[in-house]
Amino acid sequence: MYSEYIRPFPRVIRIEPAGACNLACSHCPTGTIKMPRGIMNSDTFATIMDSLKKNIHSVKVVVLYHGGEPLLNKSFTQMVKAVKNLGIPLVKTVSNGMLLNETVIDAIIDSKLDAIEISLDGDSSEINNLVRRNSDYNKVIDNIKTLINRKIERNSETPQVFVSSTQFLKNPADLNDDIRSTSPPHLLSEFSGKYASSVSFKCTWAMRWPHMEVDREIYDIYYDSRDQENRNYCDLVDHTMTIRWNGDVVACCYDLTSKEVLGNVNQADLYNIWNNPKYLSLRHSIDTMQFIPLCNNCNVVKPKVYLTLKNSAIS
Repeated sequence: MYSEYIRPFPRVIRIEPAGACNLACSHCPTGTIKMPRGIMNSDTFATIMDSLKKNIHSVKVVVLYHGGEPLLNKSFTQMVKAVKNLGIPLVKTVSNGMLLNETVIDAIIDSKLDAIEISLDGDSSEINNLVRRNSDYNKVIDNIKTLINRKIERNSETPQVFVSSTQFLKNPADLNDDIRSTSPPHLLSEFSGKYASSVSFKCTWAMRWPHMEVDREIYDIYYDSRDQENRNYCDLVDHTMTIRWNGDVVACCYDLTSKEVLGNVNQADLYNIWNNPKYLSLRHSIDTMQFIPLCNNCNVVKPKVYLTLKNSAIS
């Protein structure tokens, strides 16, 4: 059944070292939905590694991140080394930056992690600390600079450092801008001088995630009037596999609350999960636009929905 939706083993594998997070961001399902969130254990990771070894010819990227803070896993850098030793071309992670002390930074450099994205959101330190609850803008800035300085001291080219910045719409006309290529002025100022060539920026608009509780005291919802069409293709279910801290394989990187579990690595091999009946049915549902609840609220296949900050929340 649905054999036309069988796909080659994915080129991108996402592994979640930690489902738990030390922040409670107001614009993220991890920060707004209560559910069990733990740390990936060594047995589950070893099982994943066994599957990767069997399919190593296909995998080009491993992302050690999903919904939680990966540095909460004390074995994070050992995980990086294990994946790098497989010969994966690109191994990267995403962090909120709060745990980047000198010891962790040295371990990350030693691990040969290729890239790290560190999150700072909004157009000011005040907005960042408002939306990224429990974050400290100044501490994260200092930690990033410490990472860069340590790379320079050790003459290390890795990891590449990116600041990932979620921005909030103030005017619908802003949507005409290519937000991904934007360099937020306040962050350019922070990383000027000797830091300017050591940091790249990745910006996105704040979106309403498929499953999250929107705090209406902070946010309004904006429906993009120029985006009226449903889409019947999602690259994520064709080329990316996402594995949560407990071994659950979920539909995609937007499923931070395990709404669509397609298998578990402790019960079946990754190769077999990838084209099992649940995966084939998911691809069929997208192709025919008979969307499951997760997809029915997703900006990838449905008209885009964004979060805007209320003026009352800023003042």
